[in-house]
Amino acid sequence: MMFWLSQGAQAEARAEQGAQPMADVWLQEQQVESRLVGMAAVVIQGGEVRYLGAAGERKKGSGVAVTVADRWHLGSVTKSMTATVLARLVEAGEVGWDTPLLPVLGLAETAYPDWQGLTLTQLLSHTAGLPANFSMLQSIKVSPDEAARPAARLQAVREVLNKPPNSVPGSEFLYSNVGYTLAGVVIETLTGQGWEQAMRERLFAPLGLNSAGFGPPQSEGGGLSEPRGHRHLFGLTLAASETADNNAIIGPAGTVHLTLEDLARYGYEHLSGERGESTLLSADGYQRLHRPNLEHYAFGWVLREGNAETGPMLWHNGSNTMWYSLLVLVPEHDTVVAMVFNEGDVPRADALAWQWVEYSVQQLNE
Repeated sequence: MMFWLSQGAQAEARAEQGAQPMADVWLQEQQVESRLVGMAAVVIQGGEVRYLGAAGERKKGSGVAVTVADRWHLGSVTKSMTATVLARLVEAGEVGWDTPLLPVLGLAETAYPDWQGLTLTQLLSHTAGLPANFSMLQSIKVSPDEAARPAARLQAVREVLNKPPNSVPGSEFLYSNVGYTLAGVVIETLTGQGWEQAMRERLFAPLGLNSAGFGPPQSEGGGLSEPRGHRHLFGLTLAASETADNNAIIGPAGTVHLTLEDLARYGYEHLSGERGESTLLSADGYQRLHRPNLEHYAFGWVLREGNAETGPMLWHNGSNTMWYSLLVLVPEHDTVVAMVFNEGDVPRADALAWQWVEYSVQQLNE
């Protein structure tokens, strides 16, 4: 692994063992200044790790440092993963992007009539007219065990589809965790597997994402071998319990965890896949996932125009209010940049993560 320095300092660093990369200094300074509990950052260019570093603590006040091998809750970065598995099913001929889904799900006779034309394109681009989230009553239920989740997901989306849409499907953008949960139900219906198992077999295993799992990362033996999420309450930053998360039925919208390097390598799969360098999907498949619909939103990715240094970028972020992540593809530099945090102060974490993107691209341009 080559730790990333500015271009002019790389040869010097190779010659001087133990030289501290500039990015390490930047990361450590930002962690101290921001007072965010823990963070990690990565840059992959041309398929090679140019920088991978971490700063801060796994749990506030613990004195236990985060490491580059730790796993991080991704929140809604999960959405592009759910969309990628669906793209594989589309390429296998199991369903089409614009196939009416109610007959596929066995709901054509029971759903409210205005849902009859509902499609994957609408679900994955947040244009289906579905609400942003399930009801509070649904959200506070105890998460079902993995084996019971497909039935619970189907029941939850059936209740939503029994009511009229918030807008005419296909006409307006409304970010919806319900829509991606329904996309997970489509995966479960077509494969006969729970969404979690489909992800393991159809995405994680083929890409070698061995650190991937669901929900907050779990420490072994009651210790602190993984970071904890942190909440903000009444101006205080408090460590969450090891299992604290949104209800697992919305897994397809946001419950995957990964190491930071695996996250960046997943992003690079999308970047290189657009050039036809993937065995997972065709170039056309990746390009379809990345092509925006309304509000610059594609299928689990957002298009950002960028500037003269970065060029256009594809990105997504995520938070369950206790963690934060940002994954960015920078095609003009053949680069993936990501940053993750183990607390849910979204405004501060998001601002710092985008500073990391700008800093990284600036260094690449020097």
